[in-house]
Amino acid sequence: MTIIYGVLITPDAIRGSGRNIAIASGVTPAGTTVSSSSASFVVQIRPGILSDCGTILGRVFVDKNFDGEQQPGEPGVPNSVIFFDDGNRVVTDANGLFSLPYALPGMRSGTLDLTSLPGYSLAPNLYRIEGNSQSRLVKLAPGGMARMNFAVTPTFREGQR
Repeated sequence: MTIIYGVLITPDAIRGSGRNIAIASGVTPAGTTVSSSSASFVVQIRPGILSDCGTILGRVFVDKNFDGEQQPGEPGVPNSVIFFDDGNRVVTDANGLFSLPYALPGMRSGTLDLTSLPGYSLAPNLYRIEGNSQSRLVKLAPGGMARMNFAVTPTFREGQR
């Protein structure tokens, strides 16, 4: 008897390698349990058309009402720097927007570099305590997209107007 074993790879498959092992077992008409030897095959999934990478996008903006969400009249902040846990560094555009394509899936973190924003500090978030950190943590699904926003406010120093 010949048994053919196949594997189905879907778009959400994680890049890397894995070993599939198959063993056939059964009972003979006489009631004896029999098993085959094991057969194995290494499956290698490389990036290509079916990619597991995702995109992280977001913005840095002036939060005037301290709700953590950009409203009309709350401008984006250009040239802000965000560092990611994998070593990537992105800079916001003229509207305060950024994107990090081809990010590996999983828990990803990004940190706003406040030294890139002279005259600004983190805006206090009145509704979510986790919004009061300069770091964000998102769960990026394979092939998915996650949002990471940073709210800032102008810093007023004594003696300045």
